[in-house]
Amino acid sequence: MKKFKTFLIIYLIIIATIIITILINNKQIISEYFDNEPVIENAISLKAKEIHDYIRENNYGYCTYDNRCNHDGNCGLNTTFEASKTGFHNTCCATYVSWVLQETGYLTKQEHIDNNLNGANNLINYLQKKGWKEVNKNDILPGDILCYNGHIAIYGGKGKQYDAGSKQMIEISAPSKVSWGWNTKVILRAPDFNATQT
Repeated sequence: MKKFKTFLIIYLIIIATIIITILINNKQIISEYFDNEPVIENAISLKAKEIHDYIRENNYGYCTYDNRCNHDGNCGLNTTFEASKTGFHNTCCATYVSWVLQETGYLTKQEHIDNNLNGANNLINYLQKKGWKEVNKNDILPGDILCYNGHIAIYGGKGKQYDAGSKQMIEISAPSKVSWGWNTKVILRAPDFNATQT
């Protein structure tokens, strides 16, 4: 019995070492891939930065009408983005992405209101219906929309994303490096996507 326990401990140590080695190597490969990724700019990624800087500098709160809200005062999101600039000063992931898409001409104010696009999954489904193309993770470019289950963000390049999915993500400088995409449900690209490498 004692020999079996010793064997089991040695076996588990070997397996753990192999797993850790694989994870470290994968992280290094992913990091090298992103370090060599060219800088590409387009209307969506440029506007995503501009609006994220705006909400961060103007101390926006995070609001989803539920217990995840972490701000004082009136709770609410505005149906128009112009009102968001002067109203409650709250946002969420879908409101932020919708704001960017309206400012770049991919979504109208009325489309947002008529189709109840405040939720991430609602927005994702609507973009798919409008002909946004599904993109493979290996072909991702800045400006692509990262669609998770119940969350949405914008790819910013080099393994980073523009994200307003929490108070912390609103407050940090963006694009921020997070485990952005290996667990995305789908990655979407605008039908008339046009990117310029710099």
